Amino acid sequence: MVIYKLSGIKNHNISEYGIDAFEGQQLIKSVANITDNKADILKLIEMCNELQLELCHLDDIIEDYLTDFCI
Repeated sequence: MVIYKLSGIKNHNISEYGIDAFEGQQLIKSVANITDNKADILKLIEMCNELQLELCHLDDIIEDYLTDFCI
């Protein structure tokens, strides 16, 4: 089962957050710099984990979030 976790970087006092996907302890995919809104990305990660989102759908969920998706 894939588990999604928060990733983030701080660049010149601006935090950018992304999503890391793990299978067990192994990182299998990382999508960086999705948003600077930590609350939104945490809700998105929670939703992915609750729905047990398959990894093949992660890019679609991120695209929906970036275009017109409301959390």
